[in-house]
Amino acid sequence: MTVLAVDSTAYLTQEDAAALGVTLIPMNYTIDGHAYLEQWAGCNGAFEAMLARYPNCGTSQASVASYAAVFQQLAEQGCDVLCLVISSRLSGAYSSACIAAQAVDPNRVRVVDSRSTAGGMNLMAQRAAAWIQEGVPLGELERRLLALRERVGIAFSVKNMDALRRSGRVGMVRQSVGTILNLRPILLCTDGAVISDGVARGQQEQVRALAARVPEDAGQVMIQHISDSSLVEPLRATLEEKLPQARISTGTAGPVLAINIGLGAIGVSWLRRDG
Repeated sequence: MTVLAVDSTAYLTQEDAAALGVTLIPMNYTIDGHAYLEQWAGCNGAFEAMLARYPNCGTSQASVASYAAVFQQLAEQGCDVLCLVISSRLSGAYSSACIAAQAVDPNRVRVVDSRSTAGGMNLMAQRAAAWIQEGVPLGELERRLLALRERVGIAFSVKNMDALRRSGRVGMVRQSVGTILNLRPILLCTDGAVISDGVARGQQEQVRALAARVPEDAGQVMIQHISDSSLVEPLRATLEEKLPQARISTGTAGPVLAINIGLGAIGVSWLRRDG
């Protein structure tokens, strides 16, 4: 039997994780000097209010010991482990998980760099869990996920670039973006890294710009927001008109992503059809 383990930045709900048989590996964050473990989507308390009140915050990946403890426990239960982690270009989680896998049993624990996060990882986790339920063996699961990640994309927009600049996860863009003229940056997670892809002026253009980034062959789409859901339904309606055959879902992200990209963010992730 193979068990899928994902770090918390996939933002699966507890209900979805239970249905899919997914094990959580929490990421770490601090707010106002207090340390927390990120949990399933919707299970992180009033983190938005805390972040708005206390600007002193930070994040860190799960430790080698945290990954090893999960891997060891599952191995002792007779399970193989497929571990899906946030992009190695955004976090050190992949390195930590690989070290832990080598220490526990590299033949029974495989770690896959999603080159993604949030909705992109969520969609990959859903597909991996379905393959596991079909009985696909560990090595083939790893191969399929490495191929699947080439069909995953993310576009998102933030109220301003302050959090991203502090996190160091995107190159500098024009200082005016998100600060004057109601401009909002449009960003992509491409090949595991965040890049700038233009700006939108006003909410209607923001919705159109995000929808335009979703390819015509997207079969699954996920919209996620942080603290402000006002654009979720307009974006969903636009995408339903553009992609009538796609499966479109919505959800929330959590504190680790919020600390790194800021409150008020909205994003769309997609999985392109195979062939």
